[in-house]
Amino acid sequence: MTVAADEQVKLLLSSLKVYSPTTKEAPYASFLADKMERMGYRRVRIDRAGNVLGEVGRGKISLLLCGHMDTVPGNLAVRKMKDSIYGRGAADAKAPLCALLAAGASAADGGIAITFAGVTEEEGDGAGIEKLISSPRKFDYAIFGEPGGAARITSAYRGRIALRVRVKTAGGHAGSPWAHRSAFEEFASTLQRLREYERSKEVPDDRFRSLSITPTLVKAGTYQNVVPNRCEATLDMRLPPSLRSSKAVAEVRAIVESARDGVDVRLEAGEPTEAYEVDGASLLLRAVQRAIIVRLRARPSLIRKTSTGDMNTFAHKKGTECVTYGPGVSATSHTDAEVVQTADYLDSIEVLKEAFRQLVTLGK
Repeated sequence: MTVAADEQVKLLLSSLKVYSPTTKEAPYASFLADKMERMGYRRVRIDRAGNVLGEVGRGKISLLLCGHMDTVPGNLAVRKMKDSIYGRGAADAKAPLCALLAAGASAADGGIAITFAGVTEEEGDGAGIEKLISSPRKFDYAIFGEPGGAARITSAYRGRIALRVRVKTAGGHAGSPWAHRSAFEEFASTLQRLREYERSKEVPDDRFRSLSITPTLVKAGTYQNVVPNRCEATLDMRLPPSLRSSKAVAEVRAIVESARDGVDVRLEAGEPTEAYEVDGASLLLRAVQRAIIVRLRARPSLIRKTSTGDMNTFAHKKGTECVTYGPGVSATSHTDAEVVQTADYLDSIEVLKEAFRQLVTLGK
């Protein structure tokens, strides 16, 4: 069914009023399930990971539309002021999710089989997308919902690995620091060596194709006059497409664990997410580009984001061509000023509907 513009706006406003921080998406999943049934989706269901799923349309081409239901914590008042809509998730990422949902509902007779998935814990440990990946269901293409703007397509994300560094020393009295090794200072020295490694992987004026290592959590010391004998730190490492996670971890391990006598340094690496960049010849990418030209009379822009998204994990583990698309001012994501322009939101729905048609045409 075709969803009228005023109903599309009401869908977004109602969505923003359902607070759904990570791990607390259940009320929003129920809300979406009810909306999906009213919009003509079939087999609407909520799986064990809390994802809400439904199907619409029929055809030889199978397309996944995937948006995440969770937001960062911190509820915000929902406001519609002139041409803008504010609220938690207005940018990241309920506006993109609602755009996907509304556009999908219009594709019942478009010759394309669409599955919509609202997934859980994208801002957390990714339980929702992992459940979707574990399903035997295959898709030809997938569009993920994240903010960027109606005339912009996110074609790539860097990869990510969480690293934990543990440093142990004997410690000692702070009155004689020259006589004792400090676990904190040993970590600081290790961090300097990692900075040199980071610089060796830098591509001038191209942050997307450069590696970055960012300390996010550091804990050291037990008392005010004791030289720290333990230091634990978490580092966020982002990977460009040219660097596989296994190679990066091996190189970082060699740097981190080359400590001095009397110092024990260990590295633990979390589950890696590889970088992903869609092929420039992808039919899906071409379909969205053509849709932007047709509907907006604008030149499509490709964005290569330095962050990491569900698209990375899904593309690598399922072997599916993916792009990320959606309305919203991405610079306001995770802030108290999350916003989407109403016109941007409505335009993105029209672009998506046209992209479905273009994909069927190109597929022939």
